[in-house]
Amino acid sequence: MEITIPKAELAKLLHVTLAMAEKKATMPILANVLLNAENKTFKVTASDLEITAIASCSASVKKEGSITVSAKVFGDLVRELPEGDVTIKASERNRVEVIAGSSRLKIVGVGAEEYPVPPGLALQTRCKISAPTLVEMINKTLYAVSLDEGRYNMNGVCFEVSKEGKTTSLRMVATDGHRLAFITRPIEGMEFTGLSTKGAKNGGAEAERIIVPRKGLAEVRKALETAGDVAVGVDVREGFLVVEGPAWKLVVRLLDSEFPNYEQVVPSAPGNKITVLSTHLAQALKRVSLVVSDKNKGVRFDFFTNVLRISSSSPEVGEAQEEVEVQYTGKDFSVGYNARYVIDLLAAVSENQPFVMDLSGESGPGKFYAESDESCFGVVMPLRLD
Repeated sequence: MEITIPKAELAKLLHVTLAMAEKKATMPILANVLLNAENKTFKVTASDLEITAIASCSASVKKEGSITVSAKVFGDLVRELPEGDVTIKASERNRVEVIAGSSRLKIVGVGAEEYPVPPGLALQTRCKISAPTLVEMINKTLYAVSLDEGRYNMNGVCFEVSKEGKTTSLRMVATDGHRLAFITRPIEGMEFTGLSTKGAKNGGAEAERIIVPRKGLAEVRKALETAGDVAVGVDVREGFLVVEGPAWKLVVRLLDSEFPNYEQVVPSAPGNKITVLSTHLAQALKRVSLVVSDKNKGVRFDFFTNVLRISSSSPEVGEAQEEVEVQYTGKDFSVGYNARYVIDLLAAVSENQPFVMDLSGESGPGKFYAESDESCFGVVMPLRLD
């Protein structure tokens, strides 16, 4: 194998693939990336057998061939190379020479024949979704995924497809048992191969759901951010989520579990509605939570006519209090929340705009959403007040 490729293009391929190489794999070869050159195209493949990524671009191919190299060593090397063209040569003794400018480096490779065939890579996609839309949906749910490995069925984001009238929508939901993130967006022509559509004639009483693991979805987001404002191929097939961009494909093995019945915690009846500017609330919460020492970051919300008082205290650190102007004319009441959960929710809104808190008193779940878009919301369970 011998190819020449601009460093900028090579860096793009590695940006999409490197993180999939398994550093602690039971199969050492999976710590490598597979380099392949054929038909004027250079491809990089990486997999941990749960997530597989392949990225390609045009290159000057002098000699076709394949070889694998350490993902970490190759990635670090490329990062430090000077700008300009990079030549990659593979010798018969599985040595890989990398030449850029006056730099010449040789690293040890392993024959491509030892690299396993990544599962699901041949699967095709049948739907198209706008890349910015999919990025938005991931950003507004991924933060609520549980990091507790004991809660396996919460270690990913739930995907559902529903149909109402002529409108088909994609819904994504995540929860860690203490909070929930929900977003739904209309997607024209949405029909996944391996996921039935709720509300369709061939659908059942309940929509089927899939769970996409957190790490896989984070890698999909990373790849999507390089795609720009284009439509990407997406499908669910044979236990995998397949996402295909202009020059890359990611295949993510789904979690084999049942997602919790999240509808039970979404408030069905309206509560006390308070409107506040999202930036003002986020800044106040960040300051007040600085004096909370316990992991729950519990802060107190006291609501009065057009005023929200946020306070917290801890014997080890001190106490803090902030007042924020809000729109509210109901009865005075108080409730406690984990400040970090509300801050994460506000960060997902991403811009300063009117933010609605629909609260069910001190014991019921609170619903939070941007005033302009109730189809994307978060639910946070309250904390007991002292």
